[in-house]
Amino acid sequence: MDIYITTRSYGFPYHAYPYDFWRYEIEDMKKIFSDFEIIKLVKDHEAPGVFLKAKKISKILIDLSNIALYSMILGRRTTLIPKLSDMPLQRRLTLKLSSLNAKLIGILNMLILRNLK
Repeated sequence: MDIYITTRSYGFPYHAYPYDFWRYEIEDMKKIFSDFEIIKLVKDHEAPGVFLKAKKISKILIDLSNIALYSMILGRRTTLIPKLSDMPLQRRLTLKLSSLNAKLIGILNMLILRNLK
């Protein structure tokens, strides 16, 4: 059975909905899916992200605990799963501002589209 995954990479803005904890790069996906046959693994050319198509070929489970991923909570790579309370205050304020900005842009775009009708 094939699986298809699309995910965001470092550089994609914080979106907060439904949740936003991690960013994945091509190399991360190669490590995470090393027990799969990777059929296609490419960067998203429209926004920072990764597309993966893979097929499970082994029943062996691999240890993923040593893979450091970029955490949106910490603003750096980590092998640990941080709690929201681990987020530094400056990072929390930056992400809140970023989230509010994205919401305002969405509202403005909606208002512009309504006025065009």
